[in-house]
Amino acid sequence: MAKRVTASDMPSSAFIDNAEVLGQLIKAKRTKLGIKLADCAALCGIGINTLSRIENGNANCTLAAAFSVLNGLGIKLTSKELMLITPPSSEEDEWV
Repeated sequence: MAKRVTASDMPSSAFIDNAEVLGQLIKAKRTKLGIKLADCAALCGIGINTLSRIENGNANCTLAAAFSVLNGLGIKLTSKELMLITPPSSEEDEWV
């Protein structure tokens, strides 16, 4: 029998201000979607160890790897300044 993916909690922080919060967000989204670590890594074009380090808040991961995961999971990052230029659509997961 295949292992089930157990949902993780979303970060308690209102801001993504460090690698740990970003990792918590990514893990929560992945597990909410029911995607296994290996499957998500393959989907995003990165290694399993890299994805694991990102989810565990390792600050030494590259921005390219982090954005590969964010894009693969459909997570969009934005800022208040950018929202004034282009309002976000309501169907996307966003962190402001």
